[in-house]
Amino acid sequence: MSTITDVAQFEEFTKKTGLNLVLFGANWSDVSEKLQNVLKELSTDLSGKFDYSYVDAEDVAEASLATNIEAVPTVVFFKDGKNVHRIDGFHPTEIRNVIITQSFSTETGGKNVEVKDLNTRLKELINKDRVTLFMKGLPAQPRCGFSRTMVQLLNDHKVKFYAFDILSDEEVRQGLKKYSDWPTYPQLYLDGELLGGLDVVKEEFENPEFLSKLPKIA
Repeated sequence: MSTITDVAQFEEFTKKTGLNLVLFGANWSDVSEKLQNVLKELSTDLSGKFDYSYVDAEDVAEASLATNIEAVPTVVFFKDGKNVHRIDGFHPTEIRNVIITQSFSTETGGKNVEVKDLNTRLKELINKDRVTLFMKGLPAQPRCGFSRTMVQLLNDHKVKFYAFDILSDEEVRQGLKKYSDWPTYPQLYLDGELLGGLDVVKEEFENPEFLSKLPKIA
C-alpha cells in the first residue's frame, strides 16, 4: 500500500480517473493496520477495480480536514476525482460491496446509464416515509450522541420513521446540508418538510397537538 505524506500527493491521488480509495488511519490504531491488510487482500481479489493509498490522519491534517475525518480508520472513496462515499470504522464486507458497486457504475457509465440528479434523489429519500430521519449511524447502532437521543425520542413516542445513515453516503451527507440549508445532523423531516435538528424537535415534541400528527407504530 502506497503512503501519502503531504496534501499535494493527496490531491494528485484523489483526482485520478477511476475508483481510488484513501484509508485514513493512525500508527497507534491496530484497527487501521488490520484495514490495510483487508485492502491489500481486496486489491488481489478485485484486481483492476480500484487503487488505494494510506494517509496518517494526524500527519497530513490538512487532508483530514478537507475530507471531514472525525475518527480513524475511515475509508474515503473517490471516483474520477469526486468524493462519492465513506465508511467509518472496520467494515470489510461493506467496503467490498461499495467497491463492486462503484466499479460497476464506472464500467457502465458510457452506456447512457441514467444517473439521478442529486436533488431528485434527496427528495426521494426525504419522502421515503412520512417521518424521515437523517442521522449518523442507524437506529440500532447510532454513531453520535445527538443521533442516539433523537432515535430515543422517536421510539419513546412510538413514532414510525425511516432512517438514513448519512455516514454511508458522502454525496447525500454534503448535498442535504445545501438542499435544506441546515448544516448539522441529525435532521428530521415530516411529510417532506424539514422540522430541524434535535433541539427544535425536542421543543415540537412538547406540543400534544404536534404529537397527534405523527404516524405511530401499530
